[in-house]
Amino acid sequence: MRGVAALMVVIGHGQSAVAGVKAAAGGHFHRSMLIPWGASVDLFFVISGFIMVHASGRLFGRAGARRDFLRRRLIRIVPLYWLVTVAFLALLGLATLKGGDRFPSPGAILASFAFLPAPAWGDGRLFPVFDLGWTLNYEVFFYALLALVIVLPRRRALLALGLMLAALVGVGAAIPGPSAAWFWTRPIMIDFGLGLGVGALVARGVVLPRPLRVLAIVLGVTILIADPGHVFDGPLGTTVANAWPRVFLAGVPMAMALAAAVLGPEPAMPRAGALFTRIGDASYSLYLLHPFALIAMEKLAQKLPAVRGAPGPLLVGGTVAVAIGLALVGYRRVERPMTAALARLLTPRPPAAFPILATDPSS
Repeated sequence: MRGVAALMVVIGHGQSAVAGVKAAAGGHFHRSMLIPWGASVDLFFVISGFIMVHASGRLFGRAGARRDFLRRRLIRIVPLYWLVTVAFLALLGLATLKGGDRFPSPGAILASFAFLPAPAWGDGRLFPVFDLGWTLNYEVFFYALLALVIVLPRRRALLALGLMLAALVGVGAAIPGPSAAWFWTRPIMIDFGLGLGVGALVARGVVLPRPLRVLAIVLGVTILIADPGHVFDGPLGTTVANAWPRVFLAGVPMAMALAAAVLGPEPAMPRAGALFTRIGDASYSLYLLHPFALIAMEKLAQKLPAVRGAPGPLLVGGTVAVAIGLALVGYRRVERPMTAALARLLTPRPPAAFPILATDPSS
């Protein structure tokens, strides 16, 4: 499911980029709206809530749990995001020297590295310098909330966290935006709570009968594709509001699909699913690195008539394929080794035990 979510992001962004290339060349590209590509963020958030319960099961109620949890999460999230942001700033700096895009302010750069919502471009929109980081601003805030309660037993911790999310969203209705407080109290935070709920059911050993799981996934996918509130079919460049319609028409259906997947016996992985498993493992790299494939495609289209004249679906497919290849290499050569090295460096080692030497009673 992480692989599916990452591919939805890349295909959605790829179509938007190709549409921009075709428009600049005087043509037009009809984007496929069969699937609400933007709902991938909701799927990521729901999965994140679930994973935090499932993977942190041994930490709840344990001494030192808060420190261990935050260390693991920051090792997982921060290094690659900072590395990608530095690379993006380098490209942006070159473009600025050539008279292109303007460079962000030092304050905006610091806010981006600190996962603080701030308008990096002075237009009031709370996007970091590397704009995909807006989802990580939500993720890191969710981790901070979970860290507050992880010292409690699991059931009490999840109840407290669920109440915190509900209270934040409730208070957010009265907070004017845009501001960091407004950003972190949008209804999309409930997506994490939906994942927490699924994780709590798995932790309690709940197993749904197969017909009910089939019904849940069919109903969830039907709601997603129908998009009855027209949340995800806005014009090119439209930013989907992180409001209640998104939660009901994307977060809830994604939680239903996740529940159908995990609240039953674990199925054998078909061969066709192996690719999605590999992409799922590399989903973080794919999410952060795919904009570089889009930038490369756009630059080639500016310089090569054959590229900008290629059929739109072929451009999208080629860009997606390049992004996947870049992500798989980045995961194996950069993300995984870097994460492992930092884990070894930052994980405290138990104190060495002094061996008890046997003594010779005759001495």
